[in-house]
Amino acid sequence: MHHSFDESHGIFYRGLKRFIGAIGDSSKALFSKDKNRRYLHQKLIMERHKTSLLTLAGYLTLVLALSCNKDTPASADDEAPPVFGEPVTRPKGQPSASAASAIIGANGGVLQYEQAVRLEIPPEAVAQPTTFAIQPITNTLDDGSAAQAFRLMPEGVHFKKPIKVSFPYVPGNGDNPTVRMVAFQRNDGIWCGVPTALDAQQHLLTVETHHFSDWVWFDMLSLRQDKETARAGETVSLKLMEQVLGALMPASTIDSVPLAAMDDIGFSKDVTVSGWRIVSGPGTLEPKLNTNLLLGDAIYTAPTTVNEATNVEIQVEVESRNGYISDPTAPNGRRKLGKMILLTTIRLMPENFVQLKLNGAEQDFAHLGNARVVNGTLYIRTHNEQINLALQCNGAGRGTYPGGFGNGQSLFSLTRSQGQTRRDFANFYRSCDTNREIFNGTTVISTVEDYVEGTFTGNLYPVDHQSCDLPEATAVEFKFKIKRSDDF
Repeated sequence: MHHSFDESHGIFYRGLKRFIGAIGDSSKALFSKDKNRRYLHQKLIMERHKTSLLTLAGYLTLVLALSCNKDTPASADDEAPPVFGEPVTRPKGQPSASAASAIIGANGGVLQYEQAVRLEIPPEAVAQPTTFAIQPITNTLDDGSAAQAFRLMPEGVHFKKPIKVSFPYVPGNGDNPTVRMVAFQRNDGIWCGVPTALDAQQHLLTVETHHFSDWVWFDMLSLRQDKETARAGETVSLKLMEQVLGALMPASTIDSVPLAAMDDIGFSKDVTVSGWRIVSGPGTLEPKLNTNLLLGDAIYTAPTTVNEATNVEIQVEVESRNGYISDPTAPNGRRKLGKMILLTTIRLMPENFVQLKLNGAEQDFAHLGNARVVNGTLYIRTHNEQINLALQCNGAGRGTYPGGFGNGQSLFSLTRSQGQTRRDFANFYRSCDTNREIFNGTTVISTVEDYVEGTFTGNLYPVDHQSCDLPEATAVEFKFKIKRSDDF
């Protein structure tokens, strides 16, 4: 919620008028007929009123100071009870992959980074040819989120026409796009949520801006878990979280305002939680009270025996009575939250397993593969009817191996066959600008003794790519625990 100068002063004087009326009422009630006590009562009343006036003035100053946008009109929710939050200053994100760039002039143009973010620069947004760039960075708004953050450049430029920034999302992952919006990071490190248009048909989040900085989408409400997989008898902690506003704002309002930290659901006192249940799969689920005395937590317990990899789907119902997100395409500019069902999936894993996801789609791997260490190098190989996969870590111990050919680095390659067609992919591509390989992804090895256990996450690129354009990427999640055999 943001107020103009005149609106803010109107609120101040209305509050002052009510406050002065309260002074008169309390003075009558406290005034004593005893003349000897009258002075003490009046002094006490004035000290209390002095403190309250300072508090009221400080409240209004904080509301004005914390606004990210001075031009947003006030709404009918000005009189709603405020929710107290504290803006959180966060570090700048670090580059996580190569940037995409293009020179765009007064005629406008389009720049896109893979399928993750798209810039539409209208005619006359800039007066002369300007280098625009999209740099993937780490997400410092919420490091527990899967959302990729981006640094949009050039920074420090005020565009003459608003630029449209769009974030595609993949439906069907248990997310609820109704609670989703976009934020940017200010120069002081505070992230601010902005009005966000949701196109549920095109699976798209869109904002307009006259400036560039670091941008990311986030969920106002989300269902989190402390781990994605579980073995026999293990437990998984589930928690409903909400993004708290970082200002003294009405509970249902978020419109270009600073953001605080993620907190247990119920901080805003606007939601109810019910309907925790296992939709499919074995195991048990026990709802728990959270710090706000709502059933916002739960403990899942896996069965005592897990013979094969199995997905367990869990859902919970959340209702927000008054909550909404500012959305210029929604009725009255408000995308109401209402009743929502949040879903999550826990993967039950047997003692040995291979799990591979390509662009979020899980591949079937009945063959567990082979693991060996030869001359100080760790090799993992596995396959199914269509995919041959190889992971090589240039090291023999536990640790983190970023992508690369050198010591302490890892190389991930994959061959996919469909009929007579065969395509090779790897976690790097060759840059035309530098004529060198640009690597992606990280391997983490947690066990190397009797079993080799670890993960690889990153992007794969087609080996046969010939253009100087950024090749299309395939997102990879590879998890494995394979009995070690150095003899094959």
